[in-house]
Amino acid sequence: MMIPLFPLQSVLFPGGRLPLRIFEQRYMDMAKVCLKQSSSFGICLIARGEEVARAGRKAAEPHAVGTLANIADWDMQQLGVLNIIAQGGERFRLLRHWTEDSGLLCGEIELIDTPPVLPVPGPYA
Repeated sequence: MMIPLFPLQSVLFPGGRLPLRIFEQRYMDMAKVCLKQSSSFGICLIARGEEVARAGRKAAEPHAVGTLANIADWDMQQLGVLNIIAQGGERFRLLRHWTEDSGLLCGEIELIDTPPVLPVPGPYA
């Protein structure tokens, strides 16, 4: 599966919600496609680099595990700034990644099976 990636200095857990403020054109375009097609994007913790693109710097290097995200809610109270709530879905393993001409990081992923829920042992319940 190929998806756009949103590298961050924070993580999104399955079932969690993460507010994001989008102002870079590459992520605005990504959000537009995700909203139009009801598709997912991936959120990965940054291993090296920065969240915001700067002239002369390499793209952020993501960790190999991330979480699929869908846009649960959005608004644009200020022109050019999109506020979204990302809803965490399944975890994935990043098999490979690359940077598109637009600067958007994309990756090929495989989903990670959800671990079984185990009961809390009696004395700790």
